[in-house]
Amino acid sequence: MNWKNDNDGNIKELEILEFNVGGFSYGVDIIEIKEILPYDQNPTPIPNSHPYIEGMVMPRDFIVPIIDMVKCLQLADVHKLEIEMLIVTSINDLNIAFHVDQVQGIHRILSNEIQKVDKNLSTKVQDVVIGTINGEDTLIEILDLRKIITMINPNVLK
Repeated sequence: MNWKNDNDGNIKELEILEFNVGGFSYGVDIIEIKEILPYDQNPTPIPNSHPYIEGMVMPRDFIVPIIDMVKCLQLADVHKLEIEMLIVTSINDLNIAFHVDQVQGIHRILSNEIQKVDKNLSTKVQDVVIGTINGEDTLIEILDLRKIITMINPNVLK
């Protein structure tokens, strides 16, 4: 993803969805989000699936596999009083949900406010954090959901 400039080299306005996983703040470009659902269903297990896949749910007329973001980002599972949510994406017309602890809200920022990634990140998973922004009282690590999906299944987005 190239957020720094549009095709004419201009700075763009972005909307970043902030959410919490494992006690840390993360964000994704709202353009990749289809919907946000409460995590109030018991997912159906998928036999022989990747360890990061919790199972699948059918919120309406489509089936959605669920990626456990705590496992995927290799974080400690620290559940407090979070309102667990599913962030559903539709990348390349694939509906995939990301299980997060809590959704915080949306930040409107300019593309030049995204800072380069340094070595002090919450996750040791390579290349999934593509930048950072300063939230009101925390650092928000911007995730590349496509890299997470291809980490689980390298052939799915080709």
